[in-house]
Amino acid sequence: SESLYHCVLLVCTFYTPHVHNLGFLRTQAERIDPRLTYVWPREQKKDRARFEKLKDAYVKARYSKHYRVTKEELEWLGAQVEELGRVVHEVCSERIEKLTAEAKARPDKVR
Repeated sequence: SESLYHCVLLVCTFYTPHVHNLGFLRTQAERIDPRLTYVWPREQKKDRARFEKLKDAYVKARYSKHYRVTKEELEWLGAQVEELGRVVHEVCSERIEKLTAEAKARPDKVR
């Protein structure tokens, strides 16, 4: 998830902050393209808790013996990360196509 959000930020803004805060990266990327907001539902408390579980996994899964994730949570998170990858690919591909078209349209471009 972190790498996917960094990808969107780099492709669309040519900058990504050097942070690992998944919530922050998510917010920044969602400001760039609202299609990313649909990957992680927010309507139900259960869905918000699952995203928190993903955020917690970054630290707690590595350093805490008490971190637990259920099979159901893991499957849901895996599906959402796959969906995030699909949306990121779409967003970045469109941005690259736009940049390519703009570069070709410039009369002063280098050939």
